[in-house]
Amino acid sequence: MLSTLWAAALLSADVQPRGWLPSAAVTISQSVREPDPATAFQTGLTAFQANDYEAAIAAWESALSGFRAAENSTQTALTLNALAAATLSLSRHGDAIAYASESAAIAEMLERPDLVAQALGNLGIAYQASGQFAQAVETYEQALTQLQDQPESAAIAQLYGLLGNAYEALGDYDSAIAAQSTSMTLAANVNAPSLEATAQMNLGGLYSLEGDFDRAIAWYERGIALATDAGFLGSAAYGLNNLGGTYQKLGDQAAAIAQFQRSLALSVETGNRQLQATVLTNLGVAFEDANDFEQALRSHQASVAIARDLETPRLLADALNNLAHTQLVTGDFDPAEIALQESVQLLSALRRGLADADKVNVFDTQIYTYNLLMQVQVAQGDYIAALETSEAGRARAFVESFATDDTPITAPTIDELRQVAQRLDATLVEYAIVPEDDFTVQGRQRGEAGRVFVWVVAPDGTVTFEEISLAGITLSLNEQVQQSRSAIGALGRTRGIGVVQTDRAQSSSDLNDLYTRLIAPIEAALPDDPDALVVLVPHESLFYLPFAALTDAAGQALVDKHTLLTTPAIQLLDLTLAEATMVGAAPLVVGNPTMPAVPSLEGELQPLPGAEAEAIAIADLLQTQAILGSDATESQVATAMSTANVVHLATHGLLDYVDTTDRIPIPGAIALAPDDDDDGLLTAREIANLSLSAQLVVLSACDTGLGEVTGDGVVGLSRSLLSAGAQSTVVSLWAVPDEPTATLMQAFYTELSQGADKAQALRQAMLQTRAQYPDPINWAAFVLVGNPAPL
Repeated sequence: MLSTLWAAALLSADVQPRGWLPSAAVTISQSVREPDPATAFQTGLTAFQANDYEAAIAAWESALSGFRAAENSTQTALTLNALAAATLSLSRHGDAIAYASESAAIAEMLERPDLVAQALGNLGIAYQASGQFAQAVETYEQALTQLQDQPESAAIAQLYGLLGNAYEALGDYDSAIAAQSTSMTLAANVNAPSLEATAQMNLGGLYSLEGDFDRAIAWYERGIALATDAGFLGSAAYGLNNLGGTYQKLGDQAAAIAQFQRSLALSVETGNRQLQATVLTNLGVAFEDANDFEQALRSHQASVAIARDLETPRLLADALNNLAHTQLVTGDFDPAEIALQESVQLLSALRRGLADADKVNVFDTQIYTYNLLMQVQVAQGDYIAALETSEAGRARAFVESFATDDTPITAPTIDELRQVAQRLDATLVEYAIVPEDDFTVQGRQRGEAGRVFVWVVAPDGTVTFEEISLAGITLSLNEQVQQSRSAIGALGRTRGIGVVQTDRAQSSSDLNDLYTRLIAPIEAALPDDPDALVVLVPHESLFYLPFAALTDAAGQALVDKHTLLTTPAIQLLDLTLAEATMVGAAPLVVGNPTMPAVPSLEGELQPLPGAEAEAIAIADLLQTQAILGSDATESQVATAMSTANVVHLATHGLLDYVDTTDRIPIPGAIALAPDDDDDGLLTAREIANLSLSAQLVVLSACDTGLGEVTGDGVVGLSRSLLSAGAQSTVVSLWAVPDEPTATLMQAFYTELSQGADKAQALRQAMLQTRAQYPDPINWAAFVLVGNPAPL
């Protein structure tokens, strides 16, 4: 279930519940000599404070006309900002953006940074309320820049709180916590208890989103007490709502309902309809968990009605999601599907206009609505529609990064998915992990897998569906994947930085168990010909699973039976096929560069003599010259990558290196030689900003296929390469032994040179390497992602 616990994104606005209307507006307006507009302004202020927003707008529009006629620019700016606050209160976000933008422009012309900051504050609130989260962050940062030379003030504290709210909406919780902590400290310093309480409760919300519930309860209780003692009942209402959500997550439904009901009473008393809608849907979730379905439906329906009336898209999407879950539980499938289809459309609209990294974070907080719609469709027996929803709910930011202004990309239909299978003469296998039904979504958390849905699309268009229950298993699916990797020696992210040795024990039972669970149920739908292509579309932790090494009861590995290709989404694979019209020129081969310093990691990057020998051998196969040692600088390699048709990089891959040069951190880097201009770390972010035309990029390095698993798939090096224009990548799932990798890579390129497609070449290379190095750690690490066509 999706519990709408995002009051952390609203608390700061409750300090000025209807927008940001600083008291300076009153003082200045009273000093204006023209009585008529000044009187109208005061009339509007009185109406605004009485929550009569329509009357406030009418009075302020009259005042605005008078101030414009008198060419009083200062009061014009202040009145425009007041109108922005009033229209925000009525959820007229477009009007608020227009008023606040004009106010900021006039204030800037007047060289009044304080007024610019006030207007930008309301502009940021309007952007956030309308779903433009990245624009909200930028606007709040601009407002803080305006006040950077000012002494500490409540205005600065509030702006930091608003900035934290916007980060929270983007799913960037670390930045949100930092901003709210700054807001709390500043508020305490300037004796602003309402802002201090707000920041404390916002911190409670953020820690709840991260799953640290003890800390969350402590911050909530501290903030609620301060807000209540200071008489700020509206803020206390928000805190009680989030406190109820935390108890709900902990399974104490009675305590949750009690806190929600206290919050609802205060939200009615203070006239906060948006909070009423939020609390009502949270009450609905709690009543459902307590098996009071009648009360749950009434609460959700009331929430939907208010959210629809207020025209708040994210709140409406969440309320519809929660209503649909109760309808699913009670077997009312048709209304549930209608509600979820509307919710999906609202969530999709919220992502428009965001940068790729922001889309990833936002989609990560939306993914379970797609998952719930998929569950409803499966419950109805509509497995085709469920597959379409599964596709629509994966790698959306990644897929949308291929779009242009002229050709927006929509979610694929079953006909389009079948066309991919037919075009590749491939069998498509898509997995979807369904969380335990008692999991309540908060932010980016992931519930334990309760079931796995699997679709198999044959080249002739036949679709097979299987539902795999995970009930009664000793280990969770995530734990099984992790244990299977550990059993074959794939230590991954926790290993030290050094050359990996090849003596690894492995447990065939772990690989057999996962074969039995994930492959055996669909085995009959897979092709008999081992050369026939099977496209795997993993989900969540399955991205880390070495499918090629899974073994059946007879000891045969999956790679013995099938030629494998991986993709985060079928639609993404289709887009890489479309990208095949342009290819680069000469190949680029890099091996064992002079290793750069990495201060953030323990130890030094050791030289890779085996990688150097590998690069020389592969360069010979590709009829080019390998770039080695100090010649393999980051700047030279990045430049050469842009024109190469094949790129082979035999060096260290650094999964744990995180590029923090932008607000959204991206993991992953390739170690290259440093020079005077570059540090030698070609990061995933830098790769994504390249313009590539390579048919194939091979990262013969450690952990290059891993990254952060998000609702958008794995965010890391492979994703960056495909985003930059590469048609396909070969990457590794763990720290790769040196000598077996050299053997595998030489076999891979030899097969390619003989006309094999990339998937067939990788399969043959695995089989040949396994004959010499039998343990899976030595041959099963590499996966092909993207277009499998021959070179």
